[in-house]
Amino acid sequence: MRKVIPLLLLLGVSLQVAAQQPKDIMKEPIPVLMFQASYGFQLPALDTRKQYGFNHSLGGSIVYKTESNWLMAANGNFIFGNKMNQDRIAVFGEGITTVDGEITGGSGSYSLFLVTQRGFHLQAEVGKLFPFGPNPNCGFFVQAGLGYLRQRTHIDFPYDEQNTPYVVFKDYEYGYDRMRGGPAFHFESGYLFLSDTRLLNVSVSFEVTYARTRDLRDYDFRVFTNPETGVMEPVGYTDPKKRYNDLYYGIRVTWNVPTYQRQPDEFYYN
Repeated sequence: MRKVIPLLLLLGVSLQVAAQQPKDIMKEPIPVLMFQASYGFQLPALDTRKQYGFNHSLGGSIVYKTESNWLMAANGNFIFGNKMNQDRIAVFGEGITTVDGEITGGSGSYSLFLVTQRGFHLQAEVGKLFPFGPNPNCGFFVQAGLGYLRQRTHIDFPYDEQNTPYVVFKDYEYGYDRMRGGPAFHFESGYLFLSDTRLLNVSVSFEVTYARTRDLRDYDFRVFTNPETGVMEPVGYTDPKKRYNDLYYGIRVTWNVPTYQRQPDEFYYN
């Protein structure tokens, strides 16, 4: 009995030490928490395309990959773009613009300003990794999730701050930005590469985001000429029941920062 107890203790200590040793990412699937920074290039479709052109998206994510290669993620993306598919008369209406779409600033001359797109997208996702590549933690993945998307037209004055048109400045901009938002569905498929170091860990994917949005401004300041009467009439109150079908699709490149420890080399040289 005296010999058995020390053997059991030694066996228990050995099992505990083995359990604490990190698994080799190059040989077997491992659970890992990753922090991600990503860039996306997106094209619009459906109702989004009527207003905006292509945009850019910068995002940050927290992803957990289980030992069985399931993916769980939470992320947020900032959307911005300078490409508009509408001219300035459609953006601001006929009431404050010239026939060429210009707006007079506070000094009496035409104001220099940019009309851009701004928005954000928040979501939670679940996915699956299918091992393929140099180790069982690399491979093709698919993931999908639900979230919230919001977008609006933004007016910027980077070149002419002293000649801003007060009719669209500060709070007045809210009457022209046509902000809308709503629940969004996101699908993404691509390839994830994880190495035994923290330097080369990237993924490239194709993504699609569909959102069912509504107007978030109660009133639209724009004024247009009624073709039947020839009289300029305001758009007025927005329709609370109207819904838009907003869609983006594009390519996303992601840099991953995993939290696993780098595996030591198997051989050491003096």
